[in-house]
Amino acid sequence: MSFLDAKTAQIDRFISEATKEIEKLNELKQAQIAHLVMHGTNPDAPMKDSNIVWIGQVPEHWEVRKMKFLFDERTEKNHPEEPILCATQAHGVIPQSMYDNRVVVVNTGFQNLKFVEVGDFVISLRSFQGGIEYAHYQGIISAAYTILRSKGDLTNDYTRYLFKSFPFIQLLKTCVKGIREGQNINYDMLKNNYLFVPPKQEQTAIVSAINSLNKRIDMLTSQLVDQINHLKELKQRIISDAVTGKIDVREVNN
Repeated sequence: MSFLDAKTAQIDRFISEATKEIEKLNELKQAQIAHLVMHGTNPDAPMKDSNIVWIGQVPEHWEVRKMKFLFDERTEKNHPEEPILCATQAHGVIPQSMYDNRVVVVNTGFQNLKFVEVGDFVISLRSFQGGIEYAHYQGIISAAYTILRSKGDLTNDYTRYLFKSFPFIQLLKTCVKGIREGQNINYDMLKNNYLFVPPKQEQTAIVSAINSLNKRIDMLTSQLVDQINHLKELKQRIISDAVTGKIDVREVNN
C-alpha cells in the first residue's frame, strides 16, 4: 500500500470511529431522556404498574390521565395577517421565511389556515416519525394539522421532551391512518390514550436534569465533530501535498 493510501485509510478509520461515537452519544441521550421523562429523577421512588402497555411502571404518586383531558384542541382560523408557519422535526414550528426553500409557500387561502400561538403543539404530517412539534412563533399553519394547547397540568417544557421521547413516538405510530406517504396521525385515536402527569415540581426537576444531560452530551458531540472536521482537513492537505509534490510518496509502506 502506498504512503498516500495508508495515510488516508488511517484517517478514514479515525473518522468512522468518531462518527460511531457520536451515534452512541445520541442513542444514550435519547434513552436517558426517555427514562427521566417516564420515571423522574428519584431512582428510589416507589413504582406502580400503570396498566397501560406503552407506559408500564411509573412513580406511584404520578397521575395517569387521558390525553384529551390534558390538552385543548385549537381550531381558530381567519387570521390572514399572521405569518405563515411550517412544522419541522429539527426546529419545531417556525416561520416559513426562516426555513429553507424546500417548503412550498402558501399564496392563497390564508383565512382557512389554523391559528397557532407560542407554546402550542402541532401534530403535523411527519409527527408520527419524530414526535409532536412545539410552536416557537405565533402565526398560521396548514388546516390539515392538529393544534394542541396544554390545559396546565403538564408544563410546556416537560411536554416538549415527552412529545419527542422514543416511547411516545412509538405510541404515535399506533395512531396512524393512511398508508405510506399518505400517513397521518388520527387525533381521535391519540386523545383517548393515557399520559402520565408528574407533580409540577417534579416536571421542573426532570426538565432541569434533561437540560444538564443535553449540555454534557452536546459538548462531547461538538468535540467529536471538531475532530472529524480536523481529520477531513488533514486528509485533504495530505492529498494536496502528495499531488503537488510537497511530500515524497514514492516509497511503498508495506
